[in-house]
Amino acid sequence: MTEQTLITLTLAILIASIAAVEIRNLRTTAFAYLLHSIFLCAIIISYAILKDNPSLFLWALTCFITKVVVLPYMILRFIRMLPPIEHRPLIGFGISVTLVSVLLVVFFHLFKNYLFLLAPTEIAMQEPVRSLLAGAFTIFTLGIWTLLTRRDAIKTVIGLALLENGVHLILLALTPTLRETTMIGILTNVVAVVFLLLYLSSNIYQVFGSTDTVKLSELKR
Repeated sequence: MTEQTLITLTLAILIASIAAVEIRNLRTTAFAYLLHSIFLCAIIISYAILKDNPSLFLWALTCFITKVVVLPYMILRFIRMLPPIEHRPLIGFGISVTLVSVLLVVFFHLFKNYLFLLAPTEIAMQEPVRSLLAGAFTIFTLGIWTLLTRRDAIKTVIGLALLENGVHLILLALTPTLRETTMIGILTNVVAVVFLLLYLSSNIYQVFGSTDTVKLSELKR
């Protein structure tokens, strides 16, 4: 039952990740990321039960505090001063949604079918680890896509968070029984980095009236 739950949660976190990237309303984006983080915590808790590793509950708790409470709060607080809709991305909404949906399905199946090239271990070939690893690599890829195609500073933060969470899921799937996994997961949270990004973006917005990263990059010219 727990194994099927993990596979279901993997699909759910993928859907929430796409929503966090593609939704144009920044407030709704923040709540989509919050939902993504809740699924992340649920996956860690499920692994704690499945692998009988109580230390993972501590990781789940820190994830809940940082990713479900602190980060969404910082993002929501920051976007109060911004227009409700993100800066127009480099790719239009319809094309972007279509491309992301197709690419993620393709990447998920590629990662799942050729996982032995990325994680050549026996445990990685078994379910639910196989699906979780494929989902983790897909989320990591989505984070890179976000950083490359989005102009808004908030989406840059979301892309960075997705990259980190993808790494966390890879770490969790490959070494769920080690106590060190919990410590590494806790220590690699990017709360401080996100805070600095939002703080700098806030100051830049107050001075220039924009968080469009494309326009900001032109200021140095």
